[in-house]
Amino acid sequence: MASSFPSFEKTIQFLWLCFFISNLLDLAHADPPYSVCSNNSNYSANSTFQNNLEILMSSIRSNASVSKLYYTSTGNDLDRIYAQYMCINYITHDSCSTCITAASQDIMQVCPGDKEAVVWEELCQLRYSNQSFLGHLDVSGNIAKDNQKDVENPEQFGLVVNETLSDLTKQVAFNASANMYATRQAAFTNTETLYALMQCSTDLSPDDCNTCLRVAMENISSCCDASRGGRVLSRSCYLRYELYAFYEGANESSKSPVPGKINEIKNNFPKINEGSRRKTWIIIILTAAAAVLVVVILGSLIYYHAMRNGIKK
Repeated sequence: MASSFPSFEKTIQFLWLCFFISNLLDLAHADPPYSVCSNNSNYSANSTFQNNLEILMSSIRSNASVSKLYYTSTGNDLDRIYAQYMCINYITHDSCSTCITAASQDIMQVCPGDKEAVVWEELCQLRYSNQSFLGHLDVSGNIAKDNQKDVENPEQFGLVVNETLSDLTKQVAFNASANMYATRQAAFTNTETLYALMQCSTDLSPDDCNTCLRVAMENISSCCDASRGGRVLSRSCYLRYELYAFYEGANESSKSPVPGKINEIKNNFPKINEGSRRKTWIIIILTAAAAVLVVVILGSLIYYHAMRNGIKK
């Protein structure tokens, strides 16, 4: 007797297809490296520019074990190249060296032939260009990344994040002793603590550092206002916050009594936009739909095998 049910093998193939598609959806939150390539200015293979770039990458790797921020250049005229790397300040020199070694390899692979490129690893960033950029603020191509998990109370969380990042920006940009780097902790609930970190490239002026971090805060507010954490990858600065201790070596100045100020600014803080609420509902609906699909498929399999066994008997 012919059966209208799909074969067991085809059902398994369908389940694997669903699993593959779900993994593709996660690529939006893929791990580093992240990169921005110029795509409009290229050098030829085996050219003087390529040779200078390889020399530059070698020089950068050798310096990363002794310095967490380094700027250099090499070459002449049209073949001159400028490069800079910056490691997150709390990591060790060994970790910085490991990170920059990976970045120097990745940047050649993800942006082959480009005369200008930047790559961000988990703990460092590296950029090069055929134009000098030392001391110049650059917030073009900023990348904002959100934590995939949403916070339960986004409005209250937004108050704490905004207040903490605003205070931290002033400290990083205008407190000379901070050397354009600082971390801070702030209580969110009785059981959860916000951890925040900001850093500017030290070749910037205090005003440019302030501008870079303010732009980064705007980037965060447009992508991550309902998320439990977020980061902004910029050529000139770095911003990150989470509800877990993602950095090491927090100093005394990192502790901030933010909760006492929340009520003072609550009425003036902008409401969470509807886009974030829609994003949360879409995630809930898709998750529920996926669960229902799995139940239907498994139910069909059980029913199919029960019917087949009945037919055989």
